[in-house]
Amino acid sequence: MATGTSNLPEQPSDTYARLATLLHSPAPNPEALLDRLYEELLARESRAYAAGWSDALAQTRGLPGRP
Repeated sequence: MATGTSNLPEQPSDTYARLATLLHSPAPNPEALLDRLYEELLARESRAYAAGWSDALAQTRGLPGRP
């Protein structure tokens, strides 16, 4: 299973379109479909986590007494 992430932000419509494509594309079996969905959700979770850390670091840098 691939776990790489992209730094490109996705618009909500892109997200829905991607998930709709995954759900409507033919899968060899139900397990393969679940694997595809899990991969997609893991990638999105990784991007959200990284974005949260970036926001937190930006806020910390803005505090008085911080470089």
